[in-house]
Amino acid sequence: MSQSLKDQLYEALKRSINSGHLESGLVLLEGNIAEIFGMSRSPVRQTLGRLHDEQLICRFDGRGYLVGATAVEPIRRNLTTADFSALGEDAKIERTDSWRAIADVVEHDVVLSSMKGRFELNELQLARKYSVSRTITHRILLYLQSIGVVEKVKYTSWSIVPLDNDRLHNLYEARRQLEPFMIARATQSMPEQQISHFIEKLEQTAAKYPNVAGATLDELESDLHYRTVSMGGNQEIFDMLRRTHPVLLMSKHLLGSSMALPDKDPFFHDHLKIFDRMRHKEGEQASQALSAHLAGSEAKVQERLSDFRDHGVLDIPDYLR
Repeated sequence: MSQSLKDQLYEALKRSINSGHLESGLVLLEGNIAEIFGMSRSPVRQTLGRLHDEQLICRFDGRGYLVGATAVEPIRRNLTTADFSALGEDAKIERTDSWRAIADVVEHDVVLSSMKGRFELNELQLARKYSVSRTITHRILLYLQSIGVVEKVKYTSWSIVPLDNDRLHNLYEARRQLEPFMIARATQSMPEQQISHFIEKLEQTAAKYPNVAGATLDELESDLHYRTVSMGGNQEIFDMLRRTHPVLLMSKHLLGSSMALPDKDPFFHDHLKIFDRMRHKEGEQASQALSAHLAGSEAKVQERLSDFRDHGVLDIPDYLR
C-alpha cells in the first residue's frame, strides 16, 4: 500500500468535502469516522486537525468540527460508508484487517439466504472461514443484528431472520408510518445545496439508465431513505428505521447481480418528486409523495422476493445451515 491509512483518510475526507458529498455545516465526529473506516481515533484526530489547518473544516460551539471554513448552523447526522462510496476507488481506505470488508461479503450472503428461509449461523465457523478472530466476527454479527438481519440464538449460534412476504409487508408498514414524518421534518432543516445535489445525481443516472451499476441505484436509495431521513431530527425514530433496512439491502444485493435491472425507471421519478417538494419547503407534500412512493414500491419488491425465492440460485456458505 503506497499511502498510510492516515493519508488515505485525509484524501477520502477532502474529496468528499470538495465534491459536496459532505455538505457545508455537517458535524464531523472522531468516533463516527473512526468506526466507518475501522481505525483508531488517533489518525482521525490528526487528519481532522490537518483539514482544519487547510480551512476545509472549522471549530464551532459544540463537539467535533463543521464542514466549511466558517461556522454555520450545524447539521447533525450519522455518517456511513455510503457517504464516501460515490467517489469510487479514490475514496476507499484499503486495509487488509478491516472488519468492514468481510462484513460486506457476509451481509450479501446472509441477506440472500434470508429470502430462502431460516438458517443458523455458526460464529466459530464464520471466524474460521475468513481466518479472523472471534472479536471481528462478533462485531460483524452485532452490526447485522442492529439492522434486523440476524438474531442471537445461543453462545456461538445466530439465526438469520427470514425475509418472507409477511415480514416484508410489516417492514414496509413500519416505513410508511415513520419515514414520511421524518421527511417532513428534514424538509425544514436540509440545505438546498444538498437537495439540489441529490436531484442532479438522480437526473444524471436517469439519463443513462439502464446502463448503470446496481451500486449506483443503492447509492441513490440511500440518499433519500437514509441520508435525508437521518436529518429528520429524531434519533429514536431513525434508530427504529434501521430495523427496516433489510428492504433496502434486498434490492442492493439483488439488482444488477443476482437479478437484472428493471426495464423501466425503478424509482427516479418518485424520488425527484419528493426532493422537488423539499426544495420548495413543502414538507407535507414531500411527506405525501414519499407515502405514495412506498405504497407503490412494495408490490414491486414483493415480486422480486417471490421470483428470487422460487428461481434464484444461491451458494450457501459453509457457516450457514
